Amino acid sequence: MAVSVALIVAVVVVVLNSTIDGKAPTSQNSSNDLIVTTAQGKLRGSILTSRKGKQIYSFRGVRFAQPPVGELRFKAPVPPESWTGIRNATDDGLSCPQPSANGSYPTSEDCLFLNVYTTALSKNGSNPNRPVVVFFHSGGWYYNSGGSFLHGPQYLLDKDIVLVVTNYRLAALGFLSTGDDVLIGNYAMKDQVATLRWVRQNIAVFGGNPKDVTIAGCSVGGASIWLHMISPMSRGLFNKGISMSMSVNTLWDVTKDPMTQAKKQAALLNCPNDTSVEIAECLRGKGDQEIASTYIDMLTWEYQPLLEYTPIIEKIMVKRGS
Repeated sequence: MAVSVALIVAVVVVVLNSTIDGKAPTSQNSSNDLIVTTAQGKLRGSILTSRKGKQIYSFRGVRFAQPPVGELRFKAPVPPESWTGIRNATDDGLSCPQPSANGSYPTSEDCLFLNVYTTALSKNGSNPNRPVVVFFHSGGWYYNSGGSFLHGPQYLLDKDIVLVVTNYRLAALGFLSTGDDVLIGNYAMKDQVATLRWVRQNIAVFGGNPKDVTIAGCSVGGASIWLHMISPMSRGLFNKGISMSMSVNTLWDVTKDPMTQAKKQAALLNCPNDTSVEIAECLRGKGDQEIASTYIDMLTWEYQPLLEYTPIIEKIMVKRGS
């Protein structure tokens, strides 16, 4: 898998200058005719304006997986259900739970949403087949969001591409593992894979080429790019990658003792922690923000280790004779 550098300047612009004054982009007007039909159902979008005055077709708050709540907490994402009628896709979905959530940064465990921005939709069976950029946000795998208030399209959509920016689960809700098959871990990374599967299935109706997908990210988003490059689960879902800082060679990128970490997390929430099953059952009964708010307490001291929750290397169980 090659690392593309052709779009690196453009994607940096998305990260550093994605919004104006830190505010979400504002719809210049809405169009009842701005409707696309995905594999799951119809979506109504809105119209934004790029930095240079180009018209952007925006579809925000698009669900790419079922809500990871209840029994789906600490499990791989499940594909979204289909719907009838037309769903509005004119506003960001909620961000995933994180330690410093506040009123201006609303969060919910039901957070598996993505935003799609394009300047040319498929029409009458004709697809512009534009290159696609899928961006994974930064935030130490414990905070941040793919929302337009952080990663809007105003700069990059002056180029003829389709941009997808996605949420993924964070901290314990995204990575907690007991090192066995009770709490496997890597849920956040699997959310990213679910995004790529959604893109492969649906991006053509937004004018994108599913065979020309570049994944990009900075900080832990950049580390995610390298992990997707070596993961069999991501194979065939993208063509190029842009990693802006970080790699998988750093000591803190992979959790080496997940059970000890899981026991500590359980203890902080007054859960029994003798067995994996006890930990899982108790933590599934805790509130999402209750879990997210313990992140700082998981650290040995302030901001150390640099990252507490990270991906793990999953054990592959092979049956004899298989």
